[in-house]
Amino acid sequence: MPPPSRSTVSALAACLAWLGCSVDAFAIHPQRIVLDTYSDFLQGTAESVTVCDAGLLQPAPPVELVARLPADQLWAILPETDGSILVAASPEAKIFRIGPHREVTLRASFREHQIYAMARSPKGELFVATSPNGKIYQVPEKGEPVLYFDPKEKYIWSLLFDSAGTLYAGTGVGGKIFRIEGPQKGNVLCSTGETHVRCLAWEKPGSLLAGSAPRGLLLRILPGGRSVSLADSEREEVNQIVVSPDGSIFFSAVGSRHAPRAPGSSSEPGSLPIETGGASAPEASEFEETSRESKGLSLGMIKVSSPAPLSQLWSIDRSFVPRSIWGSRDVLYALLQSPMGLLAGTGGEGYLYRISSEGRSDLLLKIDAPAVQIAVPTPSQQLLLGTSNPARVFLAGSARRSEGIYRSAPLDAGNFARWGRLLVERSGPVEVRSRTGNTAKPDGSWYDWMPAPDGRCQNPPARYFQFELRLGQGSSVNRVQAVFLPYNLPPKIAKLQILPPGVAYSELPPPPSPMQARTLDQLLSQEGKPEPADIFPPLPPRYQAKEARGLRTVVWKADDPDGDELRYSVFYRTEKETAWHLLVKDLEDELFSWDTSGWPDGRYLLKIEASDARDNAPGEGLTGSLNSRPFLVDNTPPHIRILSTSEGKLRFRVTEDASGIRSVQISRDGREFLPIPPVDGILDSEEEEFHTPLSKGETLFIRAEDEAGNVASASANG
Repeated sequence: MPPPSRSTVSALAACLAWLGCSVDAFAIHPQRIVLDTYSDFLQGTAESVTVCDAGLLQPAPPVELVARLPADQLWAILPETDGSILVAASPEAKIFRIGPHREVTLRASFREHQIYAMARSPKGELFVATSPNGKIYQVPEKGEPVLYFDPKEKYIWSLLFDSAGTLYAGTGVGGKIFRIEGPQKGNVLCSTGETHVRCLAWEKPGSLLAGSAPRGLLLRILPGGRSVSLADSEREEVNQIVVSPDGSIFFSAVGSRHAPRAPGSSSEPGSLPIETGGASAPEASEFEETSRESKGLSLGMIKVSSPAPLSQLWSIDRSFVPRSIWGSRDVLYALLQSPMGLLAGTGGEGYLYRISSEGRSDLLLKIDAPAVQIAVPTPSQQLLLGTSNPARVFLAGSARRSEGIYRSAPLDAGNFARWGRLLVERSGPVEVRSRTGNTAKPDGSWYDWMPAPDGRCQNPPARYFQFELRLGQGSSVNRVQAVFLPYNLPPKIAKLQILPPGVAYSELPPPPSPMQARTLDQLLSQEGKPEPADIFPPLPPRYQAKEARGLRTVVWKADDPDGDELRYSVFYRTEKETAWHLLVKDLEDELFSWDTSGWPDGRYLLKIEASDARDNAPGEGLTGSLNSRPFLVDNTPPHIRILSTSEGKLRFRVTEDASGIRSVQISRDGREFLPIPPVDGILDSEEEEFHTPLSKGETLFIRAEDEAGNVASASANG
């Protein structure tokens, strides 16, 4: 039979017929999967969609590719007032110009390998810092770059002008800040005692801030050039500093702190690919190793055993108390204050986050690149985003509007299921599509995407389900609920055992279960979801034993793959019969005791049948069963026959045709019974003969018991 059509509304019925089942094969009680928190939505993938900390999906600022550059690494971007963009690229130390019509031309090239910083003076002059053997060049509008200042340092990491046109440079490996007032007119403003000064920023006019490595300090440069530490990040380097309009200081710290060492002992900064998480750090090889261990968080999967954050964002307000407010398992490359708020660009998946002063984060947007390495605002308050390997420039927030697309991670029903209504709490225009499949990762074996008008899914039954939301301008989604009916699977009885005869069991009432005390962290982890009714798992039932002749007990272990509540029936038959007879039905416990004292002797079998009918529609329940091994019912006691009492000896015979002889005892006073061995020395036959002395006038009492507990007695006189 050919596979069913997957492009029409009739796909459900066709698929069911193809699979040899019907709608009746599904359970009656629908189940639900709800997505309504930040962590829920982070499991999916967002294209031009912002995932807000409050558990809200909104269209993100549109992102478009501006240019691909003929370079590997991109270190700095300067937007121009005429709409063009200057980009510093490596490893051949070139400045490219992206024109208003996005044409790429070479603006300047340098003898050194890397360009880590560019800056324009208040007069509009362009300055470029190269490394290694760092030099600062002035780049005229026409002509070759001119050497402006040589600090005699290996690296120049940052350039910053003040309002008067004085240039400041952060360097390594001497950890110095230079103050440069003109061509070849510069001196050391501050020797920080660190190896590298990675970034510079103005706290306020005349008050300079610096981020260092390898101790990861935030430094304030006092008048006269002395540096004081405002914060110790306990990381390897402070790589970005931002001062907000209200005077709050934000800085990012990355890496794991190590003992200081010469930069020559590791790869040259910038020589490693960006996706390793090492391109922005002086000790790049160590960042590469740490980043490879820090891939636990992604939009597709969250690993509970993830390592500590590789990057941290710190805040210092007017109280001057440093606080770590946010962390990322990827390298935090870009940090800027924009009209959209404080933005942070990371490696790993190319995410740009919006972070509040309290540390709440919105996943603002994603670019098609492994990292948001650079983020700078344009004069029109858009965002230029730079990435490496290969070097590309993106524009976020353009006038071009496009819909946002959110795709959920595959939702797992646990087994084959029919997917029903997709309830989307939304505002504004939102289009819904869905698809199903039977592999944990969507691939070519999945059914095609199908529209879900008003959330009514038309997909063929399958174990996995995925939905897609297309958010129009001004729309939002704050909750999605997927409803499904799992395919009803039959229960299974895994074990069955008949206990030895003579014992029955009755269930004892369980003790009351107290509610569990919970910490604040446990309560907050519920994220608004209702508290479960039973904090403690129920105790397993306990059973009290009772002994009596003829009692029997059967126990079993059953399981239902769907979690349905089960009821049990017990059937019996003799070993020679073929038809089963009902013994008891609608049991709730996996144990049954009964009295066989009125049953004829013989060998019997039991069948335990489990049914999930109670949790399914009438007539749609399924059963599973398991037969026992044959067991013996013996209600007839042994037979004692006196053979002779002559010649001072008692001779008697004990016969047991069913369960076998367990013991034979005699008593000469009627009170104390002692075992007596058979003539052949061992009780191993259905018939045994016994001899014992018997005096004239003496009375001997005889007691014989079989394996079923039946007892026979007799006496003999001498």
